[in-house]
Amino acid sequence: MKRAALSALLVPVLLSGCYRVEKPAATSGPVTAPVTRGDGRTLRVFIWSEYIDPDLVTAFEKENGVRVVLDTFESNEAMLAKLQGGGAQYDIAVPSNYVVQTMVRAGLLQPLDKSQIPNLKNIAPGFLNADYDPGNRYSVPYQYAATGLAYNRERYVPQDTWAEIFGPDDTRTFVLLDDPREVIGAALKYLGFSANTTDVAQLRQARDLLRRAVAKKGFQGFDGGPGTRNKLLARQIDLGQIYVGDLLIATEEDENVQVLLPRQGTTISMDTLVVLRRSPNPDLAHRFIDYLLDADNGAQLSNYTYYATPNAAAQPLLDDFLKDIPALNPPAAWLTDGRLDFIGELPAGRPQRLYDRIWTELKSR
Repeated sequence: MKRAALSALLVPVLLSGCYRVEKPAATSGPVTAPVTRGDGRTLRVFIWSEYIDPDLVTAFEKENGVRVVLDTFESNEAMLAKLQGGGAQYDIAVPSNYVVQTMVRAGLLQPLDKSQIPNLKNIAPGFLNADYDPGNRYSVPYQYAATGLAYNRERYVPQDTWAEIFGPDDTRTFVLLDDPREVIGAALKYLGFSANTTDVAQLRQARDLLRRAVAKKGFQGFDGGPGTRNKLLARQIDLGQIYVGDLLIATEEDENVQVLLPRQGTTISMDTLVVLRRSPNPDLAHRFIDYLLDADNGAQLSNYTYYATPNAAAQPLLDDFLKDIPALNPPAAWLTDGRLDFIGELPAGRPQRLYDRIWTELKSR
C-alpha cells in the first residue's frame, strides 16, 4: 500500500492510503478521451490503477449498451486534488475508507440510493455500518487488505503474535512498513489498544515500545511492500510487516513465502465505491455499483486483484489459491471483537501531532 500525507491546501493531513498489487497491465489501457456528459450511456470511473478486471468492464458495457471510461490515480491524495480542482466530472470514485468523511465534508459525494443497489445484501454484516460511514450513507465496501507478518518458512516460521517483533527477543531480523499508521497501529494492537487511539498515555506506551523495537540489532529498517516481498523471496530477513494482498504475488512465485495475522489483531484498509455529487449519470453509477456487488462479479474481481472481498456471497466462488490463505480471510468475529481496526482519519490538532512526532523520532534513529 502507498501511504502519503495530504497537502494542507486540500484537506486535513492524513497518514494512510492504499497500495495496489503490481499485476501485468491489461492489453487495452484506460480510456481518457473526452466523453459525452449526462447522456445516460457513458459512465466515468476514477479508480486505482490495475484495480478492476477489464473483462468485468467489457461485460457491463455489453449487457447495458453503455461505455465505461476508466481514469486512474495512484494515491488518495491525487484523487482528492483532481476532484477538488474541478477539472473533471466523474460518476464513481474509489477512495479508501479513511477518506470518505473528508470527501463528505468537502461536498464531493451524494448519498446513495440503496433501492438501486439490491446486491448490497451480499456484503458481510461485519463490513457494513463502519465508523467511517455509519449506515453506509455514502459508500459501499469494494476490496480490502489487512496487515500481517510475512515470512519465508524455509528460513523461519514465527508464532502468530506481534511479540515476534515487539517482545524482548532480539535474535530475528525484521522489517517494518514505511508507514506511520501501520507501524504505530501494530504497536498499539500488541498493547491491547485501538490502532486509532488518541489517548496520550497509550500513545506514549506505543512510542516506548517502538523505541525498543527499532533499537534491536535485528531491525533492518523500514520498507514498502515490494521491497519487503523481495527480501523474503531472497531469504534476507526472518520477518516483514506487510499488506497481505501485497505478498500474494510472492506466494505464487514461492509457496514458502507466507503471511499470518497476529492474534492480538491488526489494521485493515477498505477501499469503497462512492457516487460523486456532480455525477452526470447517477443512475448508471448505481447500476454499476450493484453489478460489482453481484456474487460472481465480486469473486471475479478478487481473483483478478488478489485483494480480499467483503462480499460474503462471492467468497465461496474465489479461486482456491485465495480461499486457502487464512490471512486474506480473517475470522468474521475479528470484525466485531476489536481485533481488526479500520485505519481511521485522525482529528486535527494534538492527536495528529502526536502520531507525527512518534514517527519523526522513529525515522530519525
